[in-house]
Parts: sequence; C-alpha cells; structure tokens
Amino acid sequence: MIKDHFIFDMDGVIVDSEPAHKEILKKVFEELSLDFSDAYHQTLVGMAAIPMWEKIKLDFDIETNARELMNFHKEFLFIEMDAQSVEAVPGVLDFLQQLKTLDFRISLASSSSIKLIEQFINNLEITSYFDYLVSGENVVRSKPNPDIFLKVADNYKVDPARFLVIEDSRNGVKAAKAAGMTCIGFRNVNSGNQDLSSADIIVDSFAELTSEKIKQLAS
Repeated sequence: MIKDHFIFDMDGVIVDSEPAHKEILKKVFEELSLDFSDAYHQTLVGMAAIPMWEKIKLDFDIETNARELMNFHKEFLFIEMDAQSVEAVPGVLDFLQQLKTLDFRISLASSSSIKLIEQFINNLEITSYFDYLVSGENVVRSKPNPDIFLKVADNYKVDPARFLVIEDSRNGVKAAKAAGMTCIGFRNVNSGNQDLSSADIIVDSFAELTSEKIKQLAS
C-alpha cells in the first residue's frame, strides 16, 4: 500500500528537548526524595504524563495520587521550560519542507501536553505544516500502546498502513509498529540509549532521509 501520510513525534525528533525534560524530571524526583538514574529515565521516554506517573507511583510505592504527582511535575515543567533554550533538531525544518514537496500529509503525535506542543510548534513557526497535533492527553493509553497513532489515522479516516512515523524512543517505535505503521527510528543521542530495533529502518540524522529513501519507504 502506498504511504502518503507522515507522523512526527515531537520531543527528540522536532525539538531537542529531551535534555531539558530529563533535568526537570530529575529536580522533581529530588523534591520527592526519589532516586533518579539515567537507566530508569530511559524507561519513561515517550510516555504521556499520567501513565508515566502511574508507573513511577507503582515502582517507588508512592501513596500520592498519580494526577497530583503529574500536576506537581507540570508546575515545574512550564516554569523551567520558559527558562530553557530548546532548539529544533538539526535538519528537521528542511525535512518538513521536503515532505511537503513530496505531497505528504503531515501530523504530529506526541506524549507531551497540548500546551507544550503548541508552545514549541509556535516558537518554531511551523504550525502550518501539520494537519493535526495530537497529544497524549487525547488518548486513554500512552505509548507503547498504539492509541495515539490510531487517533491520527482516524482523524484522516484512512488505513494506518498508509503512514510513515518517525520516533526516537523505544516506546514510540513499539507504538507505531503496534498501530500497523512503517516506522523510522531516529537515533538522537540526547534521548539516551533507546532500543529502536523494532523500527523498519534506523537513521542518525535527517540527512539520511533523502527524497529517494522516502519514496522507497512509501512505495
């Protein structure tokens, strides 16, 4: 089946925000007197807020409600993100234009809140590229479940097999494949040592995704 739709993850794919997310979460862990490690953080990358805090609550045997923990995290997040300088991932802006030239329909599916998605996309002045911005807040189950990608497909009313997805996390890749979509694993060093082996191909930069390569994946 011809693939003519493209879905971007945001953190680590469009914006190089994972280091900022990690530093903010580390501060939250310190406030809650929880042990923070790189290895544990990597298990959380790509998850939406509530499922992430449900996992942390279970793993650390915390009595506080997951939604309360999420709201505490969000307070830190929006204050700290304003002070952070988060740049676009190198090459992504040119790649968006390349996809438009190839007549792809483009959407974004991120586990981040819609407020944060809109903040980053507006700051980069790339809102016009996307038909839909779908947040982890819009679905019940987080990545690695396929719900967020199936939500995008449902918005278009087209078969999930018509989509290419680009993801930088293990959770994201597994979600895209579970949705029945072709997945490009994007290896961003700032996203940690993510297992992208389930992806159809793995790239280290947008320069590898030439028009010919995209046409091959889409055919």
